[in-house]
Amino acid sequence: MNCSGAVAFLQYLGYVDVTENVVIPNEKMDIFLSGSKELILNLLIKECIAKLVEEGIFDKSAVLFNVEKGHFSIKRSAFPLSHAAIRNFLTISGALEKEEHGEICIKDSYESDFIVQLQSRRNKFTLEELLKQQKEQSERGLAAEKFVLKLEKNRLPNKAWKIKRITDFDVSAGYDIVSFKEADSVTYDRYVEVKCYLGQPHFYWSENESEVAMIKGDKYVLCLVDYSRINEPGYIPEYINNPYSVIFNDNQWMVNTASYRIQKI
Repeated sequence: MNCSGAVAFLQYLGYVDVTENVVIPNEKMDIFLSGSKELILNLLIKECIAKLVEEGIFDKSAVLFNVEKGHFSIKRSAFPLSHAAIRNFLTISGALEKEEHGEICIKDSYESDFIVQLQSRRNKFTLEELLKQQKEQSERGLAAEKFVLKLEKNRLPNKAWKIKRITDFDVSAGYDIVSFKEADSVTYDRYVEVKCYLGQPHFYWSENESEVAMIKGDKYVLCLVDYSRINEPGYIPEYINNPYSVIFNDNQWMVNTASYRIQKI
């Protein structure tokens, strides 16, 4: 590795700061003074692995397990040209080994380091993606519920003050809005569950919601809101009265079991 390449390498790992033509070592460089050659090499390898994983170089199935050879391999294409020097360093130092067909083998002694770093990154991003997805779904669901609540109040203006969205304080009710079928209804007799979707009409129905729908019968209404049309003037969502009876007896709907709860008896 030439001098400029060595400087870039150390800068990449955070051992030096470079300003114009001046290279300034920081406190991390102390390891080069007190550590053995083997310790320093091992540390640099592990820091390279951590840095590459952190930058997402090995995302999108770049790391595969070769069943026949019994080890993990990295697709050569996983390394962009800008990281070729890092790949070469890991190969020269013995952390990686070139194979045929353009793949690179992870040496057994560093396999656990790759796995730990990959698991950490994937767990982090899985959680972040899940939280982001939940937030977006929650925001769409809230917008849909407020949209339907407004429609219900406009439908029965004289009873608008009694029509309520109850989701915020009763999540176990099995429906989102309490309303009335007619203007002369004395008590609540219309229970609206709002489902928001994008694309082809679809929704997830919890066991509690479906059981409440079965009990309420024709007083229960499922309202399907196409989120992409929610701001469209005059848009009316799809209402399904007595959905428990309709959905399970109508060939227009395909019901799939998303998961099973298994309990030993």
